[in-house]
Amino acid sequence: MIDILLRDLGMWLFAAATGFAVFLLLPRATEVRSAPASPVEELLGESAGLAALLRPGYRFLEPLAARLTPEGYLSRVRRFLTTAGIDRILPAEAFVAFQAAMLVIFCLLGFLLQTTTATILLFGVLGLVYPYWWLYDKKTLRQKRITQSMPDTVDMLALSTAAGLDFQAGIKRIREVNPDPDPFVAELALVHHNVTLGMSMEDALTLLADRVDTQEMHAFSSILVQAQKMGSSISDILKAQAARMRQDRFLSAERAGAVAAQKLLFPMVVFLFPIIFGVVFGPYVLKFLYNR
Repeated sequence: MIDILLRDLGMWLFAAATGFAVFLLLPRATEVRSAPASPVEELLGESAGLAALLRPGYRFLEPLAARLTPEGYLSRVRRFLTTAGIDRILPAEAFVAFQAAMLVIFCLLGFLLQTTTATILLFGVLGLVYPYWWLYDKKTLRQKRITQSMPDTVDMLALSTAAGLDFQAGIKRIREVNPDPDPFVAELALVHHNVTLGMSMEDALTLLADRVDTQEMHAFSSILVQAQKMGSSISDILKAQAARMRQDRFLSAERAGAVAAQKLLFPMVVFLFPIIFGVVFGPYVLKFLYNR
């Protein structure tokens, strides 16, 4: 009897909390329905998804998360958010508060499913790990998209500078002819935005390398910084960089193909070869058994 009452009480509390959260998410008549995006957010064009949608419901946890979370973890999350392009939308303390909110939601979900204590704890761990996994996957995917897009975009930038445009005007021209969302073009547009606001080209390129945090981007930015210091031709350097990036992309594709062939070996030996052996040698085995 007590278990039934506790279960019903938990369901009513969960329903009340869900209704209150939905009520908080609804726009008020006196509030602005959608805040205008900042220029940096418009340049990057990235979305924080569910974490940004539910932020009004867990915003009260952000000061507590900022005080209790270790600084090392906050620094790592801040770096991941920057590489994913959503650092202006979701600060590090907001992401930690989102993790806490997902922990509570998953635990309540496990409680409503009438599972054991161990299963509820497992649900809580999943709720705590899921946001971190989502952020890491978003960061990694964006880095891969930038690396794949670099050769073609750098080629266009080399053609623009060879035609007489400077580096800044070349970036602006690439933005005009590239209407599709491209994270590398967005990062170049952010470089143009920072230089327009008064940042030096060297600092803007260094910030670009720190934001993307890939080996290819660090090499690209350092070579451009050296070219700016030495007064070398940007067009020739960009052409050489585009050729090298394209060759690296081809070699990376070859490595991925070789690794895929090795990964297919184990499933073939375990699952495919026994079936083939059964089809080929099965009749002989049956014939041998029946003849005896």
